[in-house]
Amino acid sequence: MNVESRVLKELKPDCYSSGQAISKKLKMSRSAVWKHIVKLRERGYVIDASPRHGYRLLSRPDKLLPAEIKPLLQTGVIGASIIHFDKVGSTADEARRLIEEGAAEGTVVVAEEQTKGRGRLGRSWKAPAGQAIALSVVLYPKMAPTQVPLLSLATGLAVRSAVEEVTRESAGLALKWPNDVYLNGKKLCGVLVEMAAELDRVKWVVDSFGFNVNNSFTGTDLADKATSLAIEFGREFSRRELLVALLNRLDDMYAGIQTSSGLKAIRRNFEKVDMLKGRKVVVVTPQGKIRGTALGIDDEGRLLVREPRGKLNALFSGEATISRAEPIL
Repeated sequence: MNVESRVLKELKPDCYSSGQAISKKLKMSRSAVWKHIVKLRERGYVIDASPRHGYRLLSRPDKLLPAEIKPLLQTGVIGASIIHFDKVGSTADEARRLIEEGAAEGTVVVAEEQTKGRGRLGRSWKAPAGQAIALSVVLYPKMAPTQVPLLSLATGLAVRSAVEEVTRESAGLALKWPNDVYLNGKKLCGVLVEMAAELDRVKWVVDSFGFNVNNSFTGTDLADKATSLAIEFGREFSRRELLVALLNRLDDMYAGIQTSSGLKAIRRNFEKVDMLKGRKVVVVTPQGKIRGTALGIDDEGRLLVREPRGKLNALFSGEATISRAEPIL
């Protein structure tokens, strides 16, 4: 815990903490305590200062700060370290840089604003300041490279579980292979899993996602494609609360996915909320378009699509859309 976080820990909402008491407990000068109070205010904390009584914490900012997140985590791996940026090009790029520097497994990179985020197929994704959650997690999973696609599905399940926990609602929440979470037929969250691997082992994985929390898409070309929790529920949500729930649920999923029983559970749970299963789909792959009926996924997370003439395809990757002849869930 850094010094700023230790000072914050001493501030209470219901009573004053004297500068002298904080100084003595943290073994620093009163002027040093004041400097950290100033920094906390700059980060958005509202702190009352009284010459006779000391300091009192009046309100916390809805920011994804380590001091706000770490004390609330109930994880074994995820969140071992949290690196926070006010603004960043790409959390995934920062995560890969940290891997080169020897980052511990479970290191989380999170940003208040992301300007050059990436989605699948080279698409860009921006996180407006204070509205979304842009996040990347460093992982060193003990699994075969062919099993890594299941990590993307597990992440989607973790997001869905966290949304259900915070909103107390599950209706309309569905997963779209290979990496999207949908709410009421529109995209709520996208997942991107990148890895470095040898033939028989994974060296590292960067598990990233962009989650629309309080975004507004009115007047944009995404208005009929994307949504946010604020749009669907008609109120704003605490990103801090959502991030804590997300990391806790992701930790659960990650622990399970590295066991054979856990892998089977991922498949079972995914198919319960699979928005493509049983639907007519068009899947764009590097080899061309495949049209048919989606039958779910196999044990490696591949999408199973049966063509009209009976050929069964097991697809590791691709861009799947529901046929226009089909109504969207």
